[in-house]
Amino acid sequence: MDAVIVIAVFLVALGLPFALAGMWWWFAFWWAIGATLGATEIISKVVTGRTISQRFWDWRKKATTPKWKIWLIFGGMIFFWGYLLCHLFLGW
Repeated sequence: MDAVIVIAVFLVALGLPFALAGMWWWFAFWWAIGATLGATEIISKVVTGRTISQRFWDWRKKATTPKWKIWLIFGGMIFFWGYLLCHLFLGW
């Protein structure tokens, strides 16, 4: 169920604004990403019994998982989303 919520929020937060703005290529892009995310979630759930989010949470909570790896992923995501925002809104 968590995967369904994440995908719905993803598509509403990223797809809907672009659709309302009439930016159909961006709308299609976010829906393609959402479809890929959805397919990955389904495949992971069928194969492992856990969604990719659940698998990440399990990995993150393991006592043997080095904290620097968790922060590396977190930092990479912040860097990517931050850069995308600067790229689109500041023209970088």
